[in-house]
Amino acid sequence: MLKGIIGAIFLAVVCTCLYGQQPDIAAFFKEEASVEVIPGMFTTYRSNGRIYWEVPDSLIGREFVVTTTILAAPARPDRDMEKKFGYSGDMIGPVFFSFRKHGNELWMLDPQHERVIEDPEGVYAKIAARRGNERLYKILPVKAKNPESNLVEIGEVLKDFPLFTLDIVSFDLLIGTRLREKDCIKEIKGFDNRLLIHATRTYQSSSMGMRGKPVAPPYIGDWDTGICIKLLSKEPLDPVFANTEAYFVIDKNYFQGDQPADRKAVIKRWRLEIRPEDEEKYMKGELVEPIQPIIFYIDRNTPEKYIGCIIEAVRDWRPAFEKAGFKNAIDARLVPTVEEDSDFSIYDSSYPFISWKISGQNNAYGPTPCEPRSGEIIACHIGIFSSVLNLEQKWYFAQCGANDPQAWNIELPDSLQYEQIKKVLTHEVGHTLGLKHNFLGSSHYSIDQLRDNDFLSRYSIGSSIMDYVRCNYALRPQDKVDLTNRWVRVGEYDKWAIEWGYRIFPGKNVAEREKNRDLWNQEKQKDSSLHFSGGVDVRAQAEDLGNDHVVVNAQGIENLKYLCEHPDAWKVTDKTSLRVLQGRYEAVLNHYKQWVRHVLSHLGGKRLAETEDENIYIPEKAAYNQKVMNFIQTYVLQPPVWMFDKTLTTNLEIDGSREFDRFYEELMSEIIRSLQKVGETENACEDMLSVDDFLESIHNGLFTEWDDNVFVSDARYKVQLLYVNKLSKLLDRSEKVTSSRLLVSIMQTLNRMKEEGLDYSHRITDPVAKKRAMFLVDSI
Repeated sequence: MLKGIIGAIFLAVVCTCLYGQQPDIAAFFKEEASVEVIPGMFTTYRSNGRIYWEVPDSLIGREFVVTTTILAAPARPDRDMEKKFGYSGDMIGPVFFSFRKHGNELWMLDPQHERVIEDPEGVYAKIAARRGNERLYKILPVKAKNPESNLVEIGEVLKDFPLFTLDIVSFDLLIGTRLREKDCIKEIKGFDNRLLIHATRTYQSSSMGMRGKPVAPPYIGDWDTGICIKLLSKEPLDPVFANTEAYFVIDKNYFQGDQPADRKAVIKRWRLEIRPEDEEKYMKGELVEPIQPIIFYIDRNTPEKYIGCIIEAVRDWRPAFEKAGFKNAIDARLVPTVEEDSDFSIYDSSYPFISWKISGQNNAYGPTPCEPRSGEIIACHIGIFSSVLNLEQKWYFAQCGANDPQAWNIELPDSLQYEQIKKVLTHEVGHTLGLKHNFLGSSHYSIDQLRDNDFLSRYSIGSSIMDYVRCNYALRPQDKVDLTNRWVRVGEYDKWAIEWGYRIFPGKNVAEREKNRDLWNQEKQKDSSLHFSGGVDVRAQAEDLGNDHVVVNAQGIENLKYLCEHPDAWKVTDKTSLRVLQGRYEAVLNHYKQWVRHVLSHLGGKRLAETEDENIYIPEKAAYNQKVMNFIQTYVLQPPVWMFDKTLTTNLEIDGSREFDRFYEELMSEIIRSLQKVGETENACEDMLSVDDFLESIHNGLFTEWDDNVFVSDARYKVQLLYVNKLSKLLDRSEKVTSSRLLVSIMQTLNRMKEEGLDYSHRITDPVAKKRAMFLVDSI
């Protein structure tokens, strides 16, 4: 008994001595003249130019996420309009840290979550466990203690450590070297689960020469930034394992006992949870509101007339979440004023944000920053660049101008602009919900369905807005469809994807819920419109439309012809209209080439087999590829001179001859690449298009004048000569052609041209035609 009492006294004395090595926090600041105390997750103290955090023991071992938002960027002499980032509203991160106690120090650590040990027994699992799941960032000496907290000096870390600065993206932003002496922490605001820090940074660029660009002068620029340090949820979101490619994912190594690591992917998604009292209703199929809906806040710098359509773009995802069982799961609203909510800040990562950027960048973006434990999306800043409307009006002119004369206006009416902004935003919101591009989404509907207003009202022009499908170019000038049916909308695939990723399936644990998710999806995947493909399949192409590229793209080209032959579509009245119409003309050329490429991809192409087929891929067969060859004869080998007519190009101050040469240089290179693909695949299986079939079709389509003994037009002659030169080049060592079979066929084709060209030159009486034929023969 006496020994026990003595031991207890000794222990108490030792503890008192150890604790006595550090003053309490009140005593630490006793001598300071003034101390600013900022309550919050970490009580923050500012005193004598220093900043301290009081870190509660309850937060030791918890994880924190750091995001940095650019509030104001300097005027930069080297500002590159093609760069997406470096604007006000851009969010950088997330990055993560945690604290661990180690004697009289707090260790700031980088938590690692790429390894998950599910069963600790066994050789592989034990080896993985020895590695640990943390890396050391910083060691912070404890300056003072309270019974349940530790005081550390953090000011220099906040100012200088890359975790809290723009240094981690300085190369991407090309902002140079930070002038540390100019760093300034302007304001700190504390909340129960986060800290907001307003800081200015100064960076000095150096003169760097970029190839093809003048050397930019050096400059010093101030960057106004907002840092949000937020406490992550104590319990990670239940992971959803990716057995579909619909979602962006994070990869992890899972260890189970003696088994080697199993690589698994976890999808990225927001935390949508239901209240306990709603669980029974939810499982019965009733719609319930999530505890925390996804609310986007819209930049007040956004032009007022677009705010309504941006809200609509976000709300367009509501039906998809209703499929998943959630009511009012997603919304958007304007950023509140200070009077409406003094705590709101655009750099508070609690608030998803949509920023409007004044820039020549013709784009928008929607990131999916997630936390590494479970793939939970924890912060989001969507960016829209004002010039995206410039790109949209060119697309709409080329794709729907034949059907809608409003597209001919130099400034499109608001009704069209609203739909364009809405389409762009709905797509980007889809990314922020976790969805990847599904380029199969535009491939399901026939040309007749794409012209049927009732069908389009129900299904849109594709099954997914996550495809790169823009407008309904299957429409003819006389077709009547609603304005909203000329654009892609949230489709059946998108609704399936949100339901697959977000629905809470029944089950007593993660494994059981995942099993029920898979069983549900097996039935759903019997519908081919819900399938995913990222690009191997010839149907999964960007910027395409319809289930028959030959038919739909032929209509697209006919629409371009309709536009080029209507002078009212090309009225130049001033310099602004000239600039706009020059851009639209460029879009017409690019669309033509793009639609030809879609069709050419079927030569030597393949498509994914249906799930019940024993093969993985099915090669494109000769029957369809013969349609492709007929398309080439009509739309490539017969030059579209209407697109280079002098009446049109002179009006636009464009050199039509030069544009023709560029146009056909690209197209003929594509033809030759297609020939090589046919050579690689002609023996893949039965009923394939052969190299000889390809060459025969091109020859018959390109040299008909020789058979008919008529004059070859200037445009046609240019195409003939370019084709001969491209074929001849395949025979020299400058091109890598491994197939001797292909080389032999090319040699035979060139010899045939030589013989027929000589014969034509002898029969034709026109001296120009005779001279051209001999020049072509001599070039072989």
